[in-house]
Amino acid sequence: MDELLRERDILNKNLLKAVNATQKQVDLVKLHEQNKRNLEEEIQNYKDEAQKQRKIIFQLEKERDRYINEASDLTQKVRPSRFYM
Repeated sequence: MDELLRERDILNKNLLKAVNATQKQVDLVKLHEQNKRNLEEEIQNYKDEAQKQRKIIFQLEKERDRYINEASDLTQKVRPSRFYM
């Protein structure tokens, strides 16, 4: 009877150790999943910001081209008047 009680106590201790180890693993998995979600959200934010920057660059390039064309037109208007003087 004493031997069975000791065996039961040993098995209970092993069970508690296994439960604790399992809980630690579950907690680690939850932590890794949260980190993964955070990183995915951060990546998406960077992608969104990159898209905004591309739009801004496109608009600036259009504006630059418009100013170049305006400057070219004005230069052509000014140059012929010099030859007539």
